[in-house]
Amino acid sequence: MSASSQVTRTERLLNLVIALLAAHTPVSRQVVQSSVAGYDPTATTTAFERMFERDKDELRSMGIPIKTVTDAHGEVLGYLIDTSEYVHRDVTFDADELMALNLAALVWDDAILSATATTAVRKLESTGTIQSLAPDAKAIPTFAHVNASDAALLPLMRAVRDRKVVRFSYRKPGADQSTRRVDPWSLHAEDGRWYLSGWDHERTSARTFRVSRIEGSVTLTAESSTTERPAAPAARTEESEEDVEIGFVLPEHQGAELRRHPTCRPSRTGSGADGSGQARVFTIHDSPRRALALLWRAGPDVYPVYPEHVVSAFHQGLEQLAADHS
Repeated sequence: MSASSQVTRTERLLNLVIALLAAHTPVSRQVVQSSVAGYDPTATTTAFERMFERDKDELRSMGIPIKTVTDAHGEVLGYLIDTSEYVHRDVTFDADELMALNLAALVWDDAILSATATTAVRKLESTGTIQSLAPDAKAIPTFAHVNASDAALLPLMRAVRDRKVVRFSYRKPGADQSTRRVDPWSLHAEDGRWYLSGWDHERTSARTFRVSRIEGSVTLTAESSTTERPAAPAARTEESEEDVEIGFVLPEHQGAELRRHPTCRPSRTGSGADGSGQARVFTIHDSPRRALALLWRAGPDVYPVYPEHVVSAFHQGLEQLAADHS
């Protein structure tokens, strides 16, 4: 079995455990196949049954008590994990793993998995094997939070991973609701909001959609994506802000996220921040709002050099940050 197959299988098992633990009523086979990431909703009944039976047997062999719930006539209603019989094994985590667990619990703030994530951390704390390391929620970057308005994230994450076309209703400010059919390329977070980038088949162009403006459910189709994300230019956004060329100083070993930007290009050599020495200047084409978020996160020696309104906003943001933490 290849490494990629092992990862996919492990992820599917974990998704199944989360779904059964979070359910208050028996989860039917049909719901498992259509909703749990890792199962193919288009697979034949026979193929799904084989995979599901193997997964149940494996989880039970790990000590996870999956209970089959039947009605008075013996018909199977669905499956649950009997938490009263759940045997917790002793586990240990290093400092980085503990911080990752707590970060995950905070990231899914007010979202679909918030209760499950928080409960998992509390259960680990109650065993006495770990101490509470959960940082103040204010310490978590705003771009990392997920809330109830971003419920579409889960099916979109699956669509990006499986490269499947999605359909959804979208409403721009001041415009009527419209149905979009999109090849999903990537999901990213900026300034506390999540965005989907992809190819909009109705508009026949690359677009970026704000996830919170998706209305209703996202339909994950069986159709495979036919377009590849281009290296440049960046996808046109559904927001009103226009992209501009932004020049900035980017020393070596800083700004990895900026270097991965699809339009990042070396420009010239300029003066350092103090007017002495030489510094490498790069450019990107993006909206000022998104570019500022990248620049503020890039490192202490990264700063914009043009256009002037971006330079001014950059320094005003730093001054505000210093004032907030003085």
